Amino acid sequence: MPNKNKNPIMKTNILLLGILLILISCGKKEKKTSEITVQLNVSEVDNPFPRRVIPLSFIFMDSMHNKFKGLVNRDSSFVMCLNYVSPRDLKNAIREGNVKNIADTTATKIYVLSGYNNGKQYYIIDLNKNKDFSDDEIIEFNKSITKKENYRDSFNVKNINITKLSKGNFYRQQTYLQFVPTSNLTYKQETEKEKWKNSLRLEAVILDYLYGKFKIGDKEYSVGANKGVFGEEIIFKNSDTTFYSSNHQLFAKYKLKDTVKFDNKFFRIDSLSFYHSKLIIREINNTEIINGFRTNEISKNYVVHDLNGNSTTLKNLAKEKGFLLLDFWGTWCAPCKELTPELVELHQTFSNHIQFASLAFELDPKPVLDYTKTNQMNWYIGIIKGKPGSGDISSPIIGGLRIECYPTFIVIDSDLNILYRTCGGGDNFLGLKDFLNSKFK
Repeated sequence: MPNKNKNPIMKTNILLLGILLILISCGKKEKKTSEITVQLNVSEVDNPFPRRVIPLSFIFMDSMHNKFKGLVNRDSSFVMCLNYVSPRDLKNAIREGNVKNIADTTATKIYVLSGYNNGKQYYIIDLNKNKDFSDDEIIEFNKSITKKENYRDSFNVKNINITKLSKGNFYRQQTYLQFVPTSNLTYKQETEKEKWKNSLRLEAVILDYLYGKFKIGDKEYSVGANKGVFGEEIIFKNSDTTFYSSNHQLFAKYKLKDTVKFDNKFFRIDSLSFYHSKLIIREINNTEIINGFRTNEISKNYVVHDLNGNSTTLKNLAKEKGFLLLDFWGTWCAPCKELTPELVELHQTFSNHIQFASLAFELDPKPVLDYTKTNQMNWYIGIIKGKPGSGDISSPIIGGLRIECYPTFIVIDSDLNILYRTCGGGDNFLGLKDFLNSKFK
């Protein structure tokens, strides 16, 4: 009769072997990916982002005005305020319980005294934030300076520590600001007193952005990060070059979760923290098709609509001739309209080789229909619903292809490979013509 009780040592060995096999199996399934953490610092050098300008607001309450010392010519001066945190973000932080009330956020404000003295306009920045302007530098200038084309260059950039807000967290960080007088500011039905007061108004030009360097293999790269109107903006470059300008065909502005290619490897932008000033990118270890928006990348097969509301896709537009020229424009866009005759001529030259599709960013199709008929734009005309000049990128094709400059021209083939991209007229439009000549002639 067989013994039902197995050797205890044998049972232990079998158990250990099972655990080992499980660990080996799990190790095979889990494939480690490369994660890179880029430490970022505030910089103003080689800034790839547009300058952000914020008008200063007047302090209206007399009780508040009387809390300041060192006022020069009290009767002809006003205290102004730059609030570095937007009212919307501040209200959200208060609602979410991160701050108790608006009074707790005074550290986010910079106070500036603006006025006239001895026939000159002046301003004083309360850099030490003691509400006393007598111990700060006075900047004097002639009001007529605003009539000069590059008058902002006459004012120094200040490196100032300021309290900022990011995702509900307040934090201290340096910033680069330039305070300048506002030019040609007028209001409807303003009195002489209001006109004089508004002539003292200042604005702050924000010049800072986050900058960092990192290495992948033997190659070194740099990154610039900024908080734009529609969220985070991220731009990469080789460390030994400058950032591309926005109208360069290789210019690319990324968002979180986008995919970017470095040294023939794909990385996903995982997270960006302004609070801790760091960027994390993670290598993608798969072979699925990666869609992009730059030259040498692959576009998604976006759906587009004509002026009658009928839909089609980029692939359908490109399949007949094998190539498609996308023209992102609008009847509100002066540079777009200036290029219309040249675009019509371009179509006459290459219409047998490449399909043209002009996609207008407009609210109403009627002005698009009228304009294209009048100017004999006899090719596919589509419309992308959006407010002209708003910078709105919520449309899938506008946001996906990063259309932030008008007109933007993109050439793709029937497999949606992006062959060429540029923006604007002048040499950039000549570059498009040269590309089409080299491709089809």
